Amino acid sequence: MRIDDRARQLGVSGCVTCGRCTWSCPISRRPGDFSPRTLVERFLREGQVPEDKGIWSCTNCAMCSEVCDSGVRFHEFIRDLRTEIVNDVPPEMTHGGIIPYVRRLTSMPHISPRKNTWITDSMELDPESGTMLFVGCIPYFDVMFRDFRADLLEIPRAAVSLLNAMEVRPALMEEERCCGHDAYWIGDMITFESLARLNIEAIEERGIERVVFTCPEGYWTFKELYPRLNGPLGFEVKSLTELLANAIEDGSVVLERSEKKITFQDPCRLGRYSSIIDEPRSIIDALGRRMEMGRTGRLSACCGHSNWVNCDTYTRDWQLERLGEAESTGAEVLATACPKCLIHLTCAQRNLSEKGIKIEDIHVMAASALKL
Repeated sequence: MRIDDRARQLGVSGCVTCGRCTWSCPISRRPGDFSPRTLVERFLREGQVPEDKGIWSCTNCAMCSEVCDSGVRFHEFIRDLRTEIVNDVPPEMTHGGIIPYVRRLTSMPHISPRKNTWITDSMELDPESGTMLFVGCIPYFDVMFRDFRADLLEIPRAAVSLLNAMEVRPALMEEERCCGHDAYWIGDMITFESLARLNIEAIEERGIERVVFTCPEGYWTFKELYPRLNGPLGFEVKSLTELLANAIEDGSVVLERSEKKITFQDPCRLGRYSSIIDEPRSIIDALGRRMEMGRTGRLSACCGHSNWVNCDTYTRDWQLERLGEAESTGAEVLATACPKCLIHLTCAQRNLSEKGIKIEDIHVMAASALKL
């Protein structure tokens, strides 16, 4: 689709320059003139894609679109603009570009990923199961960030424990690849489409009926983007957060409750993108005392970074502000359901003289509290 046709589809011409998007945008707080509104104004005025590095500053958190009274889908339009310039004005990737390099490698059909070295003998798995646990990029993140976040692999181990508690013995798929979320949002459609097709083909060939995710980005990508590319999927897409909340509600899973005070960081792809807001809170209520921050749910603050692009001191300040907001609730633990939120907020916390609030994955917390 032509970019001007896409602009009409996303309601870009409906922008009334009220500035609500700029007010809500974390990146607009940086020096410079970045704003969802000004990007739209430049496109409408000049009739062409703005070719500058500012377009990569957007985290695609979708707060701008959430608060827009005119219904403009700013974050989607910015992504579409990126597809036009990604080869000529590429983004500056963080961490030496290793993550997109791994992503491109796994998009090659002849490459066979090896990500299941975290499996233990105590896990109840079934290669013939109709339910598959999609592990995602956590094994790669575990290697990259273990200097400040030890054992991210506790997340998929916790997921298996929780599914076992629901009387599900999940399958794992050795040929599983990156979901392609980041490739999509930086406009690298060749990589995204290759990853999507390889994943869909491998899952459907195995006869999998249901794919379960701990990562909100993987969940949203499969649920919303894969059908746009490939048509209806031959399997269900489920968030473990949803499944666990339902299991707690019907009494099939019981957690050991304490008086620990817990607040929750809503991941953008879980809350704003997928409207899964009440479910993590019901899990927290089963774990301890829930303490809410001022910005929650669909209006929750982004962790300040996405797609491994443009991480800097301004991003860190945004993250430290969020940590301060969490601590102001009196909570002892800041829980989240996204590995990137976990990584980014833990990384920012290293800049504090005192460690402060504990940051944990909600699935790990729940697995540790299982009444068996």
